[in-house]
Amino acid sequence: MATKRAQLKNPSNKDLKALEKFVVPYNNSTGDIRFHLTYPNSYWVAMSNLGFQAVYDILARDNRVIVERAFLPENSEKESVRAEKWRSFENNRLLADCDVVGFSLSFETDYPHMLTMLRNQGLLFATWQEREEAARNAKFPIPLLIAGGTSVTLNPEPVAEFLDVCVIGEAEELMPEFMNVMQRGKSEGWTRDKLLFELAQIEGVYVPRFYTPHFKADESVDRYEITAEVPQRPRRRFVKDLSKFKTYSRILTPETEFKSMFLTETGRGCEMGCRFCVAGYIYRPVRKRSEEALTDTVQIGLENSAAIGFVGASVSSHKSIAKLAQSVAEQGGRAALSSIMSQKVSKMLSASISESEYKTVSLAPEAGTERLRRAAGKRVSNQQVLDAAAQMAEAGIRGFKLYFIVGLPTETDEDIDAIAHLAIEVRNKVVEISKPTGKLGSVSLSVNPFIPKASTPFQWEPMVDTKSLERKIERVRKLTAKVPNVELRFEPPKESYFQALLSRGDRRVSKLLYEMEQRNENWKWLMKRSTERLLPDVPPVDFYVSRRIGFEQLLPWESVDSLIPRSILERESMRAHHGEDWVQPRSSEQPLAQEEALITRGSAEAV
Repeated sequence: MATKRAQLKNPSNKDLKALEKFVVPYNNSTGDIRFHLTYPNSYWVAMSNLGFQAVYDILARDNRVIVERAFLPENSEKESVRAEKWRSFENNRLLADCDVVGFSLSFETDYPHMLTMLRNQGLLFATWQEREEAARNAKFPIPLLIAGGTSVTLNPEPVAEFLDVCVIGEAEELMPEFMNVMQRGKSEGWTRDKLLFELAQIEGVYVPRFYTPHFKADESVDRYEITAEVPQRPRRRFVKDLSKFKTYSRILTPETEFKSMFLTETGRGCEMGCRFCVAGYIYRPVRKRSEEALTDTVQIGLENSAAIGFVGASVSSHKSIAKLAQSVAEQGGRAALSSIMSQKVSKMLSASISESEYKTVSLAPEAGTERLRRAAGKRVSNQQVLDAAAQMAEAGIRGFKLYFIVGLPTETDEDIDAIAHLAIEVRNKVVEISKPTGKLGSVSLSVNPFIPKASTPFQWEPMVDTKSLERKIERVRKLTAKVPNVELRFEPPKESYFQALLSRGDRRVSKLLYEMEQRNENWKWLMKRSTERLLPDVPPVDFYVSRRIGFEQLLPWESVDSLIPRSILERESMRAHHGEDWVQPRSSEQPLAQEEALITRGSAEAV
């Protein structure tokens, strides 16, 4: 997938190291366990990711561990680059020359990159059985392959064959326990089977080889056969008190999306509970860091950077965010928020951001009409969006990014047109307010396809086909094309379709990814053949992406326990179609699995 280009052209590791500033000094050169923490994308993308830096901090503080970073090399698609064996960032070691290769996977679209990196190191095998056979015959031990991150937590199955361990949930408390087992295993000379069995006892650890999927005649998942004395369903791990763990930038560099901005996480989860949104469900329960903890972190940030970025799923809902942003401005720093809820905008917050000299803010109405917003669980009105934009424009903010989704369940043509109308209304409002200053406001309109995500109420919904999505986006483009100070950006629907495959795929999808990598092809190769059965025992891409899944079916990602009751997700799915007053039938004669027949697909075939 395309990523933003770094400031330096083809920088070497030496160039990048020279630009890095460590907020926290580390001395981790004497441990017994060598861990290569790997982000399967460019340095630019990896070091923009706060989760990656947080895991690095956990490992670097552990005196049992020697941790090194690894990234996908620039121009990795070129034959000349692929011909080289890729090495770690810190000490130029082969990526495979370690005890553990750990992948940080926040986005499904990095799965192909992970396979490319494994193949480069001779670690890519079609099944775990082939990997074990290679491990037995290898002159040198094959490292343990693990992965964690949001996408793996949501659904580990599409990459399960390539990994020994999947981390399900949050790492702060889990990784020290993981290292305890690793250290014992290494010192006592455990076999690989013994090591994996002991790791599987840790809450939040999923060892795929112990869970074999079986499939029905209709190609849906039938069951998972458990082949060892391991938990029935590994449970998502989460930290109860986030204030005990400070998540902020540990390494600053201008070679990121944020250009040396110090990032600090305000909390996890979102109380809004939008039915399409991962953050509102997979990070439950909602947890906010205390004002005291964030104040301490802000001070660390101001000692190292002129800019402080507050990040999280619902930053503006933190009760102290306006006060914290104002404190940054008063100390001569610049405060930025990753996104702002329209209904949470206040004069104090607007003034604090403006005083920090950040002139662009992001709002996410998600849908053009209030009806569709209610169906999607987004509780905000058009007037609240307009009032929020007006209040921030009056405070001096001139740039606005508006995020919308097309292809949501129950969407109609009217909803599509309303996206353009609302964007134009916001534009008119901010231009009117900013005109007397001579610096006109502008609106950047981001329109992206709906992708059904695991562990959300919309996980059962089909994704609209790419041609329909393209027509929807074109409809918005035509309505906004001649409006000055409005810019339209969108994610290509075919790319989103590939992401949906990985979001809803089962373990058979790993065979498609393996085939794609062996052919040196990219995601476009699969998308051109979305209706074809490319491999005898793997359904077509459309099977995973474009069908509505029945409530009675076992979902691929139910191999693990997300800690979100299925009944809640089913209820919210039904309310999206029938309104908030819908209640689950009490009669056992009409279970919810049958009640789903009442759902209509809205405009999935329309537009």
